Amino acid sequence: MEVFERRRLRVVLEVTGLERCYPEKVAGVLTAISTLLSDANAPFIFILAVDPSVIVPCLEQTGCMKGMADNGYLYLNRSISLPFSIPEMGARSRLQALD
Repeated sequence: MEVFERRRLRVVLEVTGLERCYPEKVAGVLTAISTLLSDANAPFIFILAVDPSVIVPCLEQTGCMKGMADNGYLYLNRSISLPFSIPEMGARSRLQALD
């Protein structure tokens, strides 16, 4: 397809709802993402929307973090290339945003 389009194509995958999965599935999804992104020329872009306070205990339960001192935050920090967080909004801020 890239030959016909004459441009590099990207596949964007949005991953949400991991906090509703069993810990083994959470670890499996993050491992699959790491595997797919291990090639520098991989055509994938992952948007991972998670609450770290929920995902980290799942990772720490599974033991998938060999060599990282069982620290789920360290695992996420090494796996995610552009992390950012959206602070929780107070009632006043929400009302101002709606106005």
